[in-house]
Amino acid sequence: MNKGKSLFFILLLLVAIPLLFAQPVKAQKRLVLVTPPNTVDTVISEVITRRAYKRIGIEVKIRKLPGERALRTANSGAADGEVQRINGLAATYHNLIQIHPAINYIEGVAFSTTKNFKVQGWRSLRPYRIGYIRGIKFVEQNTRDIESVSVSDYSLLFNMLTKKRFDVAVSPGLNGLYQMSRLGIKGVRELRPAIMRFDLFHYLHQKNIKLAPKISAVFSAMAKSGELAEIRKKVISVLMERAKRKLPVCDKDYKCFE
Repeated sequence: MNKGKSLFFILLLLVAIPLLFAQPVKAQKRLVLVTPPNTVDTVISEVITRRAYKRIGIEVKIRKLPGERALRTANSGAADGEVQRINGLAATYHNLIQIHPAINYIEGVAFSTTKNFKVQGWRSLRPYRIGYIRGIKFVEQNTRDIESVSVSDYSLLFNMLTKKRFDVAVSPGLNGLYQMSRLGIKGVRELRPAIMRFDLFHYLHQKNIKLAPKISAVFSAMAKSGELAEIRKKVISVLMERAKRKLPVCDKDYKCFE
């Protein structure tokens, strides 16, 4: 072997050996997001976030946890973020970054078996004992001066309401109607108008801050094109029909929403 070839192979080895032992740098391909289980509004936003992240090459895995536990898990970094929450929670959960624009919304609605009155904001609920689901922040924040009872899930909420353990149940309107249909609960009146409407925002843990502008741009495009509204309409229709037929939510593969 002549000197030219020997020098070539030495240089080739000097370049190749570091590459052989270098650890490959892997792009982030999957996020774990948390959200409370079995509610219409969360499933809407689950479909939205899964579709949005897919457009930037990221798979989303949804982990269902009770409301307050979901927030603590996202804030601790044990999950990558929250599927959706109301505005302003980053002021309390300091490790979460609120992503704009809003991707969904809910209406806070009162339900009762014994009362029938025109709802005029939170003040109109003060004469009554209120029931709500622990971890639903818009209710917790607005009922601090109202006698109230918190429960762990919708089944308890509406069963306790029918047993007159409290006068009025407060929950997101669609969720209440869906759960009553699914559980076969009768004799509960939806009181209107809604107490309030709340925009819902996606939240990321600060460790994922580099993703914030990318996913924000996708959400903005989906809002502008009308896609967010289309997804909401489709999910509501599918879930309400499934509730009547006592079918599960369809959140394992989400194929029924395609």
